[in-house]
Amino acid sequence: MSDSFFRAEHLKMQFYAGNKQKQMVLDDASFTVEQGEAVGIVGPSGAGKSTIARIICGLIRPEQGDIYFKGMHIGGSEKIFQKEFRTQIQMIPQQPYLSLDPKQKVGNSIMEPLFVHKLVKQKKQAQTRAYQLLRSVRLEDDIFTRYPSQISGGQAQRVVIARALTVSPELIIADESTSMLDVSAQAQVIQIYKRLIQEQNVSFIFISHNFPLVKAFCSKIYCLHNGMLSLMKGT
Repeated sequence: MSDSFFRAEHLKMQFYAGNKQKQMVLDDASFTVEQGEAVGIVGPSGAGKSTIARIICGLIRPEQGDIYFKGMHIGGSEKIFQKEFRTQIQMIPQQPYLSLDPKQKVGNSIMEPLFVHKLVKQKKQAQTRAYQLLRSVRLEDDIFTRYPSQISGGQAQRVVIARALTVSPELIIADESTSMLDVSAQAQVIQIYKRLIQEQNVSFIFISHNFPLVKAFCSKIYCLHNGMLSLMKGT
């Protein structure tokens, strides 16, 4: 396999099923992502798509296989991921409300990573950047002072995207990030993703069971079935 921007090689993972028998979730699964490319992973619910996302982020370790990002081995542990790659690789989750503190205003949620990663020194700088990010995902300024319970699901998902963008990631893993949105909100999110590719050359791993949506967004698509990835679109 060539030296791609991102590549997963020969991932293997099993879990115990309800009958205490091992179920093969990933079986020699390999795929690549180039810089500025949107790669889709489709498959039925429970096929193991989210397992791939969790492996990439170091939340679980595969029984076999390796992951490389910009030529560097990620290593398959959360500690290594957090130290080396946490700002370069970001995940957009399926349920945005669960990743937002209900007691914290939207603006504070967006500013927090700026201080954690020492990207700003003063609160005024953080506020200015947070407003810029909100506008970049097509949200009005008044969202800044609202709580998560005061915004819609589509708005919450765009807030989560804005927060992920605080650290200027190079690879975004969108794990069923549009599955809980209506068609209009889905279209808005996909347009944001496309603009990030065009303007910032961000790469995407877009995980979904919505094949028409994946087909419309991604230049390369893999299907996960019975633990195996097969290329459906692209080269």
